[in-house]
Amino acid sequence: MNRVPQTQNCALATIAWAHGMVECAVAVSMLEAAGVPVLVHSGATASVAPQMMTALGGIRLQVPGHLAQTAQDVLAGFEPAEKPRAGFFEILALILLFVLCHVPPPASGFAAARAVGRAASRVSPVLYPLISAPPS
Repeated sequence: MNRVPQTQNCALATIAWAHGMVECAVAVSMLEAAGVPVLVHSGATASVAPQMMTALGGIRLQVPGHLAQTAQDVLAGFEPAEKPRAGFFEILALILLFVLCHVPPPASGFAAARAVGRAASRVSPVLYPLISAPPS
């Protein structure tokens, strides 16, 4: 997982969210194979505390803004394999684990970012809601 080089005109665009390390690794591999550098947020947290990924909103994948459309085209064909449905005893075990030990089941899944705003080809810019915007 390479770091995205920072330049003055290099705005990052969030192109997808992964909720599991496997989905993240496959998406990053696909993007890097296509020559698109990827910045992975919360990847380290996901590796040591996968139960927190739902609360943190998943692992955010970002690319340079000028490569966002290319990255979306690369990830358009990515669909994670469906997991077999959990049986009754597996669901019961997960519920008991949560109730007794307060450990939620690990998150999984993949969600690609959709174009928003007036320009349908633009991907939403990176927003940091916890950082207040400077007064204008």
